[in-house]
Amino acid sequence: MSATAPRKRRRRFKKQASDRPVVVPFTPDNDAAVCYVRQSHFTDESMSSDVQAQDTHRWTNAYGVPVAATVEDLHVSGDLEPHKRSGLKLWLSDAPPQPWKTLVVSKLDRLVRNVMDALNLLEWLRARGKRLIAIAEGIDSSNSMSEFLITLIAAFARMERERMRERFKDSKAKLKEAGRWAGEGHIYGTKPVQLPGGGWILGLDQYAVKILHKLSRMARTGKSLTEMCDWLADNKIVTPRDRQLQLAAERRGEDPATVDLKGYEWGTSVLRRLLENPDLVEFGIFEPAEQAEISARLEEKARRKTRGSNQPYPFSGVLVCADCLEPLWHRIAHSKRTRTDGTTVEYHNEYWHCPNYEHGSSMRADVIEPLAEQAFYKIFAMVPVRERIVLPPTTHENEIAKLEREHAKLMSGVARAKSPEDRRRIVDDGDKILADIDTLRALPADPGGVQWVSTDRTWQQELVGMSPEDRRLRWLELGFAFAVQKRPDGTWSAGWRLPDGWQEAMPEIAEWAERIADTGATIEITDLLDWPTGGPTESKR
Repeated sequence: MSATAPRKRRRRFKKQASDRPVVVPFTPDNDAAVCYVRQSHFTDESMSSDVQAQDTHRWTNAYGVPVAATVEDLHVSGDLEPHKRSGLKLWLSDAPPQPWKTLVVSKLDRLVRNVMDALNLLEWLRARGKRLIAIAEGIDSSNSMSEFLITLIAAFARMERERMRERFKDSKAKLKEAGRWAGEGHIYGTKPVQLPGGGWILGLDQYAVKILHKLSRMARTGKSLTEMCDWLADNKIVTPRDRQLQLAAERRGEDPATVDLKGYEWGTSVLRRLLENPDLVEFGIFEPAEQAEISARLEEKARRKTRGSNQPYPFSGVLVCADCLEPLWHRIAHSKRTRTDGTTVEYHNEYWHCPNYEHGSSMRADVIEPLAEQAFYKIFAMVPVRERIVLPPTTHENEIAKLEREHAKLMSGVARAKSPEDRRRIVDDGDKILADIDTLRALPADPGGVQWVSTDRTWQQELVGMSPEDRRLRWLELGFAFAVQKRPDGTWSAGWRLPDGWQEAMPEIAEWAERIADTGATIEITDLLDWPTGGPTESKR
């Protein structure tokens, strides 16, 4: 008799439990209502906070539900989740200020504009035996159809929100195209100005323009961003964001001194973005060459800070490598040595070297700096000082941009003209502006340049009494540099580099013409100061 086949065991599947919280049925016992009011930035009178509060209180009175609290979230977008709103989040918690069971809103879009936010809130309410009442839509979340209706209405609210956003963007684009201000934030130095016929354009804020001109002078004279921020803080100059709050108060007819400012502080990154913003040139606050000089100064400061030597020394930026013409780097060397008798001696030496570490060896600062100073006085002591005035190049872009904004502002009044004569007059004025624009575009571009203006001082008189830092800035301002290098074979190369346009600035140095190098910009002084054969001596310590 054959053995019976083993019985196959049935595979048992483990039933997976749902992670959703259990629904707690709503009961009217000890019911209390939270009347919620939300008002966004652009809410009309039909959805004002007073109207919403009246609607919700009327419902609670009609159904005999006591009001636990009336919660308001003003100037809050409907896209923000209900649990993150400052007023409502205190009541959407397991420890509210007072017990409640019913959340009442005048319309569902006052509470949510997103399907996921609506479903998450509905699940939270059901898990705690609470309900939602939307008066305009007739929704009561305690019945079975509520979830379907809330999902459908929230989807339509989201669609309407996107349509509102598109209309708002299109309106802003049309206003900007017409040269008008659409209510957005504006750059520091400008302010909204109301037109006589309605609407707004951006004009100049003279208070901020004066601050920008002061910052421009500071940046072009070598001040760092940190020093400029300290100056702004010491003089209690408000930041761009706080300045916009003050201007908004002025438009409302309020005193700017009474505005509750946010207390923002000036930062180096914010200040640099402001000074390099091209809109300052477009509005005519800065000239193109002026902003280019500011950017170059700030970039040089940033490069020096990156290599850890932003602290200027008496010859920082003045000493350059004779090969690559890059500014030499400064290095401080500390060392301690113990003598045979047990005493310790500390050595402190300062050096200058090529930033590429390729062109020559390091040079002692106490040797090179007196050498550069001595050579400058020997060559330029009796040379008259001539101030350099930079004439910026221009393509008349600023004038053309101003006329284009004026033309756009003028043409915006055509549709509002009350008579054909007024319309014809506006069009004629616009044609004149267009003719002026064409004339400016036909003019040749001015390349600009440098002009030297004579003074009654010599360089010896100019530098006497100056601090080392003021002397360094004066040299850099006019374009002087001292190119020096110690070659591997022990020989030296040194000379003062002349500023651009030196033939006009210093015709008196013709006697040094035979020493001017082939580059036409450096006066060689290697054999000028009675050096020993190997170059300047470096004393041993």
